Amino acid sequence: MIQEYSILFLKFAAFYFLGINLLYGVLMVLSWLKVNKYKKESLSSIAKENPSVSFIIPAFNEESLIVETLQTYLSLPQVNKEIIVVNDGSHDKTFKMLQNMFQLRRAQSESNIFKSITYPELTVIEAPHNGKAFSLNIGIKHAQYNLVCTMDADTIPTARGVEACLSAFAQDDQLVAAGGIIHVLNSQILKNNAPLLSSKDHWLTNFQSLEYLRTFLCVRLGWSLIGSTSLISGAFCMMKKDAWKKVGGFRHDSITEDLDIIVRMRKLYSGNQNRFRVLPVITCYTQVPKTKKHLMVQRIRWQMGLVETLSKNLDMIFNPTHGLLGMIAIPYSWMAEVLSPLLEITSFVVIPFALIQGWINLYHVIGFLMAGLVFNLCLTTFGIYLDNRHVTRNKNWSYRSTCLHTLLFHFGYKQLTSWWRLLALFKSMKTGYHWGDKPRQEIIHQNF
Repeated sequence: MIQEYSILFLKFAAFYFLGINLLYGVLMVLSWLKVNKYKKESLSSIAKENPSVSFIIPAFNEESLIVETLQTYLSLPQVNKEIIVVNDGSHDKTFKMLQNMFQLRRAQSESNIFKSITYPELTVIEAPHNGKAFSLNIGIKHAQYNLVCTMDADTIPTARGVEACLSAFAQDDQLVAAGGIIHVLNSQILKNNAPLLSSKDHWLTNFQSLEYLRTFLCVRLGWSLIGSTSLISGAFCMMKKDAWKKVGGFRHDSITEDLDIIVRMRKLYSGNQNRFRVLPVITCYTQVPKTKKHLMVQRIRWQMGLVETLSKNLDMIFNPTHGLLGMIAIPYSWMAEVLSPLLEITSFVVIPFALIQGWINLYHVIGFLMAGLVFNLCLTTFGIYLDNRHVTRNKNWSYRSTCLHTLLFHFGYKQLTSWWRLLALFKSMKTGYHWGDKPRQEIIHQNF
């Protein structure tokens, strides 16, 4: 009986991972088509005046980088912009540094709002500590422009990315939300708002850089082409304030507020699948966890937030009202992102046991694993090609070293993150998830 169930499980797992990889292959092709379509549209589009935008930046204990980060926002070439920092009850020197560096003065109308004397476009709002979603809602409420861009305090925007998103809204009145490619900030030193290449390689940062490369360039661009975008990362998400109002703003009790609000907007605007886009341009650089402990906390939170959001929107599964999002993308999220850790970890137990018992052939297992590694190398190579040739266009990625990291990625790191995601499935779904402290790395401007 154990043998029959074990073999049945392994057959199911084999077909499951084969099907998921085939879907990844299709998304790779779609991503390539998305890049080429975007290039043609950019060449043929008629130049229009870009709309004004309000940047909303929640800040909780960000003294190590908030001033340097804001310098990158203030130096953006877009003239019609405002920057709203919501100090989320920080108990460090965040507000004091902002006050001293940007000469903040209390606005006459409201006691908790401060305006910069040196930079009229900068506003700082003092708020009690209630989490990121609460801070975002406060900032958007006070935004004077209909187009808002939510960002993180450790995020460095790119002028080209901001310009591309603004142009997308200028060209399409029906567009509700847009984002782009996010790269890992792998250096503390910035020059012209871009990180200088770091000479120090850290294995945890390298693996996360690889994840971002594959996720954005090989997967999310593909979903965007067929109108199935379900997530625009909160590190850079440009949206219409009217849409934010219609869905009731960010939910304070949501674990991953960025995923939650985009899914709710998708349900509200289900008639047009192309209202939400991921553009093939780098919109920002963001810091990532530098220790296994903080990476574990992040991945557990992401997985819990995914399960929470999908569970609250079960009516979208195989619902033709939502187009390919409901018919393919949402079921994919359940199968490939929610259930995959359970199958992966179980397979690591069943396969060795089946080999010891002689129920399966060792060479078949090796062949299957090698095929998976070859496919993942192809996925990485494709991502490098798109980024070096069409997105970043500065050839930052080395084929040799990145492919080496891909091989190492599947021997320890992949299993570790799968284990954390599995733990998240068994954690109770807490309400009112607290933002909490997140370690930051100091940012230094060189010849700014």
